[in-house]
Amino acid sequence: MIKAFGKKAGLFASAMALLLVAFTALAQRADGNINGDASPGDKVYVSNTGTGLKRETVAGEDGKYRFRALPLGTYQVKIVRGEENVLNATVTLRPGGTARPPTPEASAPEAGGDSAPAPAPPAGG
Repeated sequence: MIKAFGKKAGLFASAMALLLVAFTALAQRADGNINGDASPGDKVYVSNTGTGLKRETVAGEDGKYRFRALPLGTYQVKIVRGEENVLNATVTLRPGGTARPPTPEASAPEAGGDSAPAPAPPAGG
């Protein structure tokens, strides 16, 4: 009887150890994602403030951008439209999570050098 109890206890202990290892592996996921919206063609830069890791991408035709499987930590997110910096935000990645920075405001296209000059104000008025 004692041998049977010992085998059952050993089997139970082994099963619990296996469950504990599986749960710990899931809980220790060491990455996260940054997803957001911008204007199509915006350049998006992320930089981990603790490690200096840097990544960059360009927002797609739908204005969406994605950085997947980034190491956990705090990131500075910068969005550049043309030559103008339109967003500086800080986000923190949690295990298995997705951070979503704010969406920058859409702006009118910048006037280029080929645009027509503005009309002069009326004289005497």
